Order: sequence, then C-alpha cells, then structure tokens
Amino acid sequence: MPETAELSLIDQTAANEEAFKKTGSLFGLETLHRKESDPGTYEAVWHILSNLCNAAWATGCKVSSSPIAAEGGDALWGLHTPTGEAICISRGISAHAGLLSDMIKNFIRIGYEEYPGFKEGDIFENNDPHYGGIHSPDFDMCMPLFHDGKLIAWASCVSHVADAGSVTPGSIGFMNPDCYSDGIAISMERVGENDRFYPWYEMRIRSRTRTPDFVLGDARGRLAGCITIRERLAEVIEKYGLDFVTDASKEYVEDSRRYAVARVKTQTVPGRIRKSQFKDLAMKGKRVLLAKQDIDCMFNLPMEVTIKSDASVALSLQGASGTVPFGENISPTALKSGLMMGYSHIVGFDMFNSGPISAWDVEMPPEGSWANPFPVDFEAASGVAWAPAVTWVSSLYEVFGRLFQMRGFVEEMAAGAGTIMTAEFSGVNQSGMYLTGLTLEQASQGSPARGYSDGQNSAWCIYTPEADFGNAEITELYYPIMFLGRNVAPDSGGFGKFRGGLGHTAVWMVYNTPGLEYSCGDAGMRSKTVANHGMYGAYPVVPDRPAYAHDTNVKELIDAQKPLIHERGAPDNPAVSSKIKAKVMEDNAVAPFVTPEQLQDYDIIVHPIAGAEAMGDPIERDPEAVANDLNESWTTHRVATDIHGVVTNKPNGHVVVDEAATTAKRQEIRDTRKAQALPFKEWWTAERTRIQAQENMDPAVLRMWASSMALSPDYAVELRTFWKLPEDFVFETQD
Repeated sequence: MPETAELSLIDQTAANEEAFKKTGSLFGLETLHRKESDPGTYEAVWHILSNLCNAAWATGCKVSSSPIAAEGGDALWGLHTPTGEAICISRGISAHAGLLSDMIKNFIRIGYEEYPGFKEGDIFENNDPHYGGIHSPDFDMCMPLFHDGKLIAWASCVSHVADAGSVTPGSIGFMNPDCYSDGIAISMERVGENDRFYPWYEMRIRSRTRTPDFVLGDARGRLAGCITIRERLAEVIEKYGLDFVTDASKEYVEDSRRYAVARVKTQTVPGRIRKSQFKDLAMKGKRVLLAKQDIDCMFNLPMEVTIKSDASVALSLQGASGTVPFGENISPTALKSGLMMGYSHIVGFDMFNSGPISAWDVEMPPEGSWANPFPVDFEAASGVAWAPAVTWVSSLYEVFGRLFQMRGFVEEMAAGAGTIMTAEFSGVNQSGMYLTGLTLEQASQGSPARGYSDGQNSAWCIYTPEADFGNAEITELYYPIMFLGRNVAPDSGGFGKFRGGLGHTAVWMVYNTPGLEYSCGDAGMRSKTVANHGMYGAYPVVPDRPAYAHDTNVKELIDAQKPLIHERGAPDNPAVSSKIKAKVMEDNAVAPFVTPEQLQDYDIIVHPIAGAEAMGDPIERDPEAVANDLNESWTTHRVATDIHGVVTNKPNGHVVVDEAATTAKRQEIRDTRKAQALPFKEWWTAERTRIQAQENMDPAVLRMWASSMALSPDYAVELRTFWKLPEDFVFETQD
C-alpha cells in the first residue's frame, strides 16, 4: 500500500477513517512524536499558526469595509489539513469552524480533486444549506494551499454579508417562506482562480444583492485573508520545515481530541442525561409573505446526551418537531458545527479544532424536522437557521453543568444562554446610499451564572467567545440612526442564588433618512414561551419585548431642550410610552416582526438584549449582593423584595440590608411555597388528565407535539409511557 501522502485526497480521507477505527486516535497517531520530542517548538508553532489566522481575520475584516465585518468582526478564518480537518481558527464567529471543515471534506468527497481539480490560486465557495451551508448570508470560502506542487493544507473563511438577495432585504431572512426565497445560491462552486474572482461571479452578486459593493467587499476581504494565511504559512514552513509543520498539524488535532476526552472522563459521569427546550415563532396576524405563514409555530428542541464508559459522547435530537414555513430550518451539518462551538465553551479545550468532535456520535435528527428538513421538505427555508440552533446549543450548558456538579466541579458549571434578538435596518441612509444590514447588539449578551458566581453583564455571546457589539459611533456612520441610549438593563437576567449576567438596551432615534424599515429578527428568541428558565430552582426572566414609536414629538422635545428617552423603563411604565408621544406607539411588541411601514426622522426604537440564565434558589442569594445590585441600578426594589426576599433601607442615599426583616420575609416566602405546593403524584394525575383532553392547548403546541411523535416513534413511546397514555394516543390537529 503506498504512503498516505501519495494517495488521492478521497483515499487519504478513507485511510484516516480506517486508522481512527483501528487505533482510536486520529490519523492513527497513537504517539505524538513531535510534541514529545520537541515540546517547545510544538507549542510555539501552534501559537504561530493561530496568530496567522488572526492576522487573516484582521486583514480580511478591514478589506471588507462592510459594517458587519469591519466593525463587528462577524467573520472567521481557518487553517486545515489536506483532508479538511480544522487545525486552528482565528478569532471571530467560531460557530463556523465545523462548517468550514465539512465544506472542504464535501469538495473532496464529491470528486472535485479529479474534476475540476485543485490548483494554486483556486477559490471555492458555498452558502447553500442543501450542501452543508447554514444560511445564505454566511458565505463559506476555501483555497487549496500548495508547496512544491503538492497540496499541503487549506485556508478557509466565512463572512456574514449585509444582504444575500433574499425576498426581504437584509441578512436575517426569518420571513422567507421557502428555499427559493433565501436569495443568491453559491452551490459548491469554484468562483475564481489565480487569486481572482470570475467576472460572472461578480456580475451575479451585482445582479442579485441589494448592497453589492458591501457583498463584493466581503468577498475580497475573505480572499485577502486566505492569501494572508498562504503567505504566512510559507514563512512558517521555511523556518520550521514542511515535515514538522505537517506532522505537528495533525498532532494538534489529535491532541485536542485527547484533551477533550480527558476532561469528559475526569469531570463527568457515565450515563444518559436529557434536557427539554421549546421555542416559539409567533407570526399569526402579522405582516407575512404567503398565506401559509399566517400561523404561530412552536419548536421542540429535545437534547439527550449519553456519556459512554470510554468518555465518548453520544448526542441525540430525537423528538425534534417538524419544519416551519419560515427561514428557521437548519441542516444537520450546520447544527453539528454549532455544537462544536458550544462544546468549546463548555469543555474548554485549549486547541479549538476538529479534534473533539471525533469523539462524538451524533444521531441524525429525524428527517423532516427543523433540524433535518431537506430529505422530506426540500423547499424548507433557512434564512436565519441559527434561530432554533442557538437555543438547542444552550442546552449543552445545563446538561454539562449538571454533569460537572455531580463530580464536584462547581467552578466549571454554567447555566444556559440568554435569547438573542437581532436588529436589522433597510432603507436610504444619511449619505443617500441604499443600505441594509445588522447592528451587532445581539453579539454582547449577559453570560450565564456559574456554580459559584453571577454572570457578567453584556460581555458574552453564545455563538462566539468574543462578545463585541461594536462602537455606537461607527454604527451611526453606516445607518441613519442616533443612539439615545445604550445601557445595562436591570432585571434582564434570570433570578437565582447567582443571577444571570444582565443584557443591555439600545435606544435609537431614526434620523436623516427618507424612510427606514426596522426588522426585529429572531435568532433564538422566544416571545410567548418562558425563556431563560435557569437551573436548580432559579427563576426565568420575561421574554424580550422591543418597542417603537412612529410619527413622534421628539423633534419638539429636542427644540424645547426637554428630556428624551434613554432607556427601556419599567415593565409597568415603559419609557417609550411615558416619555414621548406618537401617532403609532408599540411598547410591548411580540417579536419577530417587521414594522408595518417605514420609520421616519425622529421615530424611536427600543431594542432590548436579554441577559442569561441564573442558578439556584433566588431566596438563597446573598442579601449584600442584592443590595449591591440595587445600588448599581441593576435590579429594582420589587424584585429585591418579592423574588429575593431582601428588605432594605436607604440611609444617606445608600442601600443597606435590614437583616431581621429579610429573615422574616424569606420565611414568609417559604411558608407561601409550602401552602401552594402539591405532591408530585397529585400534579401528575391532574396534568395527565389535561393532556388526554388536550385541554387549553394552542394549535401551535398541538402541531409541535404531533409532529415530534410522528417523526420520532421511539420518542413518542417514551412520552406515552411517562404519562401512561394509550398506545395509540396522538395529538389531534386541525391541519
């Protein structure tokens, strides 16, 4: 048998898979020779390779000039082995590392090495969810890298573009009814060669996107970053030698696998653990595109994790509900990449690459579900495929948090993520240019509570370890808005012994535009179901509710130098309806939605970003921590007293705890709980009766359960068994 280096890439891939089956080590590397023989150089080269990816990110984002990349950094560059395994990635949206790796593997798997072939300077791209992409605004690119005529690696990248040409403007196409509405499709294509894009590729973007200069700028930024990787990798090879770099690159991937397995082995326990999450999509009676979309939807997002005796991890999404007629369906490939990113947050391995996922056994989600739509519903839309995915990835935090707690690693625990609500504008900006695109407010949420501390306020994001909501001043240069406020939102995190990190609220005034459409998108957000529920007795927070006012009196207030609106305000006294007047006033909007008409100068938008989940019983919170939250204006007296049971005084303008009154209040809360409590058997019996009668079940809920049980028969058996329902029990729907 010839050496692996002499094999075709597709044969190398098969050989790698066989070696892994035989040895349990990636590439058959039972010994890490380079690491053991020269650990110093091994570590140094790892950091050099990581830094060259970061250099690509810095170069590519600046070349791009798009606000999403240049200011938000919503992009990623990576370095891969010849067979596609990610070696290391840059800073940025790490959720895409698995997608980029699978894209390269797909190019190899479908025979592109033979035709059209791989050569120096080739540019390949994909954004089509049918072939492994996540949604059309995320353009995935890769370039083969050669040394002395031999393919030795791949450079890859992704950037989130401002507009993908979908039926509605922008890059978060939650209203798209089908894949034909999702916009421009780059379906596993070679889009250029000799480091240049084909002219027809550029013509297609100019013909089919609303902001072609920005979209082409993103493409050139991606290319510039990949060339940066190629040039700097050549310098590394010149210094350390091709053999060392090639050997070490494979060892980094295997090293990362070993590290993740060791963490699972020492910090979890074998067994099965499950978690349920549900997500709503409330669109009934709203502005939609097709009649079939005048409907409320519910997603079932079950998670089952099995830790095996060899520390491998099996994940299942059996029970996932059916597809929806909106852009919120996702391919299994994209979902797995999201899990890879979440796993990096939770298991915390140092070398973020493809290694850890090799120890996974991911059961394919049921065909026809939101997580595997295309085998049954090829037309399913994926305009904002992250919408259910980020909620499901959040479940990993609680699942592994419980496992860590079982072994006593409370410092490793983390509750789940907050919801994510996106803001997107489209219209003519202050420069007379038509512009559509995201702000990056959603990229900086509160972080989850830990097993020993509160979460951090507005300093974290589930889809990237590097939260960054961008500078307000730069955002104002691109979009015809002015920030009247951007502040930490009190009580926006979950309530518990340790509270969830708080989110923030942006208050915008529309200014200097003939008309601006505000789209309050949907990426993990829930509006009617309870979100951010928390762990171990924690209390959830209410779902995000944005606000807007159209045709306001704000100009008159400015001319009279009177106070303006700068914050969200209390739930029972929203600032938008108490501080200003308007002909159209919405102070409790159910997201997602698009404004019924274009907004005009001096209109107001209040856009909240949720905090994260809490941990532990709220009445076990340190009273001094509650007093500090009051002094920082991070909570309100109502929450301090009614939820945490903390009574305070305010001598000399500074909040202090009344210890005796607090003790009495907390005992009162305990007594009330006992009086209201039911034995589990009584609750179960009453609930079972309601389920059998389908009592007060919204049509969206009925459709969700019916599809979950139909798509996953074993899941249906478990549900019927738990509730002792007849073997033929199904939920009746009106469809």
